Amino acid sequence: MRKKLFQVTALCCAMTFTACGGNSSNAADASASQTDTTTTAVTTSSSLPTGTFEGTLPCADCEGIQTQLVLRADSTYDLRSQYLGEKDGVFETSGVYHQKADKLIELVTPSSGEKTYYKVLDESSIMLSDSLGTENQGELAPHYVLKKK
Repeated sequence: MRKKLFQVTALCCAMTFTACGGNSSNAADASASQTDTTTTAVTTSSSLPTGTFEGTLPCADCEGIQTQLVLRADSTYDLRSQYLGEKDGVFETSGVYHQKADKLIELVTPSSGEKTYYKVLDESSIMLSDSLGTENQGELAPHYVLKKK
């Protein structure tokens, strides 16, 4: 149940990023990108940051989602999400990550095929994003950033 809730929350966040862009040309670009059926090449780059990133993401029905993401140089990751104030609210996943586009990281969970995206802001911070790398511009934007530990 919690995993489904996390997936729904991540999907809602991605939709919020797209909807709250505040720029109609971004929406048109997103629409055009979504209708494009060509496959984007996935590469791994040494320019992607490695290390441990932490932060507390917004949560609709809890105090927040304490998140720890470990990115390793061998393109593997560990993601730990703890729903604050919730019993049995800890979820851990591991998998591989790739660079999808300039400064866009795609996390892939091999067991489910689930994908999560983070945009690299700089060497010490990344932001939960959608598959297009859209940065949240809304009031809660700072709460979607994970900082390097």
